[in-house]
Amino acid sequence: MIDFPSLTTIAVVGLSDKPQRASYHVAEYLKGQGYRIIPVNPAVSEVLGEKSYPDLASIPADIEIDVVDVFRRSEDVLPIAQQAIARGAKVLWLQESVVNEEAARLAESAGLTVVMDRCMLKEYQAWLKAEPKDIYDVLIIGAGPAGLTAGLYAARAGLRTAMFEAIMPGGQASSTELIENYPGFEEPISGPELMMRFLSQAQRFGAELINEEVKQADLKGHLKRIVTNEGVRYGRAVIIAGGAKARPLGVKGEEEFHGRGVSYCATCDGAFFYGRKVIVAGGGNSAVEEAIFLTKFATEVTIVHRRDQLRATKVLQERAFANPKIRFVWDTVIEEIAGGQNVEKVLLKNIKTGEGSEIPCDGVFVFVGHDPAIGYLKSQLELTAEGYIKVDSSLATNIPGVFACGDVRQTPLRQVATAVGDGAIGAIAVEKYLASRH
Repeated sequence: MIDFPSLTTIAVVGLSDKPQRASYHVAEYLKGQGYRIIPVNPAVSEVLGEKSYPDLASIPADIEIDVVDVFRRSEDVLPIAQQAIARGAKVLWLQESVVNEEAARLAESAGLTVVMDRCMLKEYQAWLKAEPKDIYDVLIIGAGPAGLTAGLYAARAGLRTAMFEAIMPGGQASSTELIENYPGFEEPISGPELMMRFLSQAQRFGAELINEEVKQADLKGHLKRIVTNEGVRYGRAVIIAGGAKARPLGVKGEEEFHGRGVSYCATCDGAFFYGRKVIVAGGGNSAVEEAIFLTKFATEVTIVHRRDQLRATKVLQERAFANPKIRFVWDTVIEEIAGGQNVEKVLLKNIKTGEGSEIPCDGVFVFVGHDPAIGYLKSQLELTAEGYIKVDSSLATNIPGVFACGDVRQTPLRQVATAVGDGAIGAIAVEKYLASRH
């Protein structure tokens, strides 16, 4: 069985430039489905807008050939099979009425899949009809600020667009109580409200929200295959905008007490700590913002930071220092989270003196950074040393038709405003990519 979505480039041997010929009709259809077509015919210079080559050996080495589709007499196939093997093709496809058992045996012995006496157009159409298949122009993994903006721009451009989000649209922005640095809003707006506005606007132009968790993504091929907990969908292009997940401290007791006092979201869990004492680990913007938020519920919030000064912006630092409920423990790391049924205390270590100490508390909120949420990709994409997806200026990855935006890519700033810019760039890049393929 041919895995049609995993294939990208088809070299059509004997491709005619005459529209009434079968080779032209088949190649035109396959190009319309998103395949790259490479004409191989010494009698013509160009077909379907693509340069024609006299034989397979003449095709530039940097063009990876997946399928060699042959429209030649059966007795002429053997040297074509030899060239297909030399070029590292995956499939040797002999069209209807083309049969050469010797060439087939040779190709199969070299590891190629061989199809004989069958039309690729008909087989592709049969694959499409074999079971219901949702094929989108673009699938967007993640519905945070970047994903929602990409969905808006893509849908508005007339592309069939879907956005995957397992839990709640908005990503990290939806767990932020107030956003006061997004242009156009003089007064602070809650993160959830702003994200719902993003979603409503994207849906107004036809973008679909699919509340399913992405389990696997097969990104190579003319159709990208996205597998969720509910099923499979295909996209001619993919935008990865899944954001980042909270980075754990990696200390004893953290995993054990997750949900029993350990949390990574103050907006989600802060109300459970009304009238109690909590610890916040971290010193950046997120840590300080969440610490200030927690003072609405907790009687005391202690920020434990490994440095001797905060990394948060000046305005946040000033608010934190002015808040009577917040205190600070500097040059210190949490070494263990301990308790019985729930969290009862943290064990600390001063990294300068090595002195140990402990603080009684009812909860620990961890904000020490994030890691890109790309576990489902299984090393398909090129990453930076820090584990973020590498992209070019158009946010294209190393796989054609796959783009990345927002917190999953390398970027000097991770804010709602920059995510929105990324989403717009990514969607426009997809539109141009799809236009070039058809």
